[in-house]
Amino acid sequence: MLMRWFLPLIFTLVLTSVISSATGSDDLPEGKGKDVFLKMCSNCHGLEQVTSVKNSKMQWTYVVDDMVSRGAEGTDEEVNAVIGYLAQNFGKPVNVNTATAKEIEAGLSFTAAQSESIVQYRTDKGAFKTYEDLLKVPGLDAGLVEEQKKNILF
Repeated sequence: MLMRWFLPLIFTLVLTSVISSATGSDDLPEGKGKDVFLKMCSNCHGLEQVTSVKNSKMQWTYVVDDMVSRGAEGTDEEVNAVIGYLAQNFGKPVNVNTATAKEIEAGLSFTAAQSESIVQYRTDKGAFKTYEDLLKVPGLDAGLVEEQKKNILF
């Protein structure tokens, strides 16, 4: 009698888990590194375990390096692609009007010089209101601003 309802219950749970995992990968943002992220990270744990967290690029580097030390497999190029994908899509938002240069560098992947330029420009010209204002900073990589748009607060 116990087996009569237990096996269908187990089957339903497994099927739900498989469907949930498949749906989860479809819900991930598109971008460079998504395929590598799925390959390296979805074998050991659910994607929601990763995507529910917001970390700076430095923190994602520690997390991915830890996973590699525990057996996740990938080349250095693939590891960097995963870190970039996570930082871009699941980064910790940084307010460019209040953050220090170090916080901007760590959180948004700008170089130290670019981060210093952002702070200097803000000090000289006032707070940023839009992405276009941010693009006026001399030497700032427009592609990186676009890439980090989700993580930039004003």
